[in-house]
Amino acid sequence: MGILQFHSMIKQKILTLSTIQVFILVCCAIMPLTFYSEARAENSLLQESNWFVEMDRFSDSAHTGINCEECHGTMTENDSEHPDPEDPDYLKTDPKRNFDYQLCEKCHKKTYERYKKGEHAKALEEEKKTGDVSETGHAPTCGDCHSAHYAPAHLSRTQIGMNMTETCGECHTSQKKSYLKNFHGKTAVYLENERSAYCTDCHGAHECISLEEETKALNACRRCHPEAEKAFTNVIIHESQAEVEKKSDSKRQSLKIVYVMGSISLIFVVALLTLLYSHSFLLLLRKIHEKLRKH
Repeated sequence: MGILQFHSMIKQKILTLSTIQVFILVCCAIMPLTFYSEARAENSLLQESNWFVEMDRFSDSAHTGINCEECHGTMTENDSEHPDPEDPDYLKTDPKRNFDYQLCEKCHKKTYERYKKGEHAKALEEEKKTGDVSETGHAPTCGDCHSAHYAPAHLSRTQIGMNMTETCGECHTSQKKSYLKNFHGKTAVYLENERSAYCTDCHGAHECISLEEETKALNACRRCHPEAEKAFTNVIIHESQAEVEKKSDSKRQSLKIVYVMGSISLIFVVALLTLLYSHSFLLLLRKIHEKLRKH
């Protein structure tokens, strides 16, 4: 039997199938895909919930020598097992919002004290009082920036800096974009120059200070530039439109000039390219016209 005859026979068989038979065939084909999608979705939910710990990854983390009970206690809540499989909210709550991160202070006392002085801690207190969540999400706790179960130890400065750039960028998206366009971001992230400044070098790793005040900004600059004067604070690192209103009057004025000059430059480039392409197009038409006249 040839290939064409075989295809013709299959086509006739399909055409003779009843509607019910076709429906059964389609269902048999779709159902395995459906079960596969549901299994993937369920597995994804378990991974995102963070209630289940991959022990092989945990054994390579910085906390591998710590017993579970030292951080999680007896794992009982309201005289019931925690998490309770019979609880209707089983695995639906965010562990980062439930865990008491004050327990981190036992081992990381100085770090936690710095955190309590910073902007993130202030935002968390405000969130607890009002119950309002900001546009970027919940106020960050230790678990939002650090993986308690999987964060590795003994990373290099560049590895830590690049990781924190991604971590900070999850909430501060516009600042991350502008940082990566800046000299600091290009040399630190793209060239992996350990002498360049990462987010934490200017804002602090845990205190997370805002650099809107001139004195704080100057102190941050002097960590790498000891001879820096007040003029250094006029340098704009995060020049995105989303941050304009948060800048001082002088920086806001500088940003307006930058945007105006950028717009003028863009208009000039577009006009120049339009002129060049128009000239080339007209020259091409002329040559075509001359060739047609000769023929």
